[in-house]
Amino acid sequence: MKIIKEYQNSQLVFDNTMSKSSKIEIDINSEIIQIDYNAIIDTQFSGGNMGQEFETLKTFLKLGMHSKSPCGGFLNFYFITAKKSSGFILFSGVNEVSNSHYIVTVHKILKK
Repeated sequence: MKIIKEYQNSQLVFDNTMSKSSKIEIDINSEIIQIDYNAIIDTQFSGGNMGQEFETLKTFLKLGMHSKSPCGGFLNFYFITAKKSSGFILFSGVNEVSNSHYIVTVHKILKK
């Protein structure tokens, strides 16, 4: 595993009450990946879609047992497949500001 991109707290943020699309495309090392923020929100209570690898990722990023993400949200590790590579893992924080109002902040992208 390797960190390939890091973002500031306000650089890659999605607010689900805004009228923007929940899907965006970003270029990572000449490879386009699609982020679906609603899919990340849907996995907030399980910490993402990484299953058993959740604890391994926390250890890799030196996060403690009760850590929150840098934005103060719940930790989320979401795997995205890509055409040219084995895939990427998004490390993000999911904040529930109020009932059904979420803000997702992507902090890092890792290469699996």
